[in-house]
Amino acid sequence: MVRVIVDGTPVDVPPGFSALQACEAAGKEIPRFCYHERLSVAGNCRMCLVQVVRAPKPVASCGFPVSEGMEILTDTEVVRRARRAVMEFLLINHPLDCPICDQGGECDLQDQAYGYGSGVSRYQEAKRAVTDKDLGPLVKTVMTRCIQCTRCVRFTTEVAGTPELGMVSRGENAEITTYVEKALTSELSGNLIDICPVGALTSKPAAFHARSWEYKKLTALM
Repeated sequence: MVRVIVDGTPVDVPPGFSALQACEAAGKEIPRFCYHERLSVAGNCRMCLVQVVRAPKPVASCGFPVSEGMEILTDTEVVRRARRAVMEFLLINHPLDCPICDQGGECDLQDQAYGYGSGVSRYQEAKRAVTDKDLGPLVKTVMTRCIQCTRCVRFTTEVAGTPELGMVSRGENAEITTYVEKALTSELSGNLIDICPVGALTSKPAAFHARSWEYKKLTALM
């Protein structure tokens, strides 16, 4: 085991754990978008920044391996300022359509913008728009909301085993799409609705029917 100190609290974690996993083992909440415990590490969103003692700048904790005696600080002014800046970047092109978004109320971006964002933006440039994709009968797309976390790409490749989604272009023109403009064929494609942290991929059959908290959970009769 490796002993790591998180906000003054020592915690023992297995070798190979990331700083994010060590923080969670210590009971600390680390915001993230691209990281998922069942998927490979991408390090796209940079929202999981923490401060490591003697490191020159905040590090992305999802891809930073722990070492013996490492000291991690999760709630310093440097970390808070960095997270606010990252959130400001993520919201540059995001449409302000939460009242009509089916992800409203269970949206990671919405929750973390409230918890870690600054509430104001210094960017005045025109927002970009991305054409919606037809991914089949289950997944409804509003790709302008996409923050390029690539969770959907990694899920279809690593879990579903059908690499049908990918990111094309670079920089501001980057977007998630199917490579040959076709619908998803994987029988696991419905899971993309749940794995997307924003409202870019939502349920097409349930669109505009109800909010998540208005549904009742029905248990199967035994």
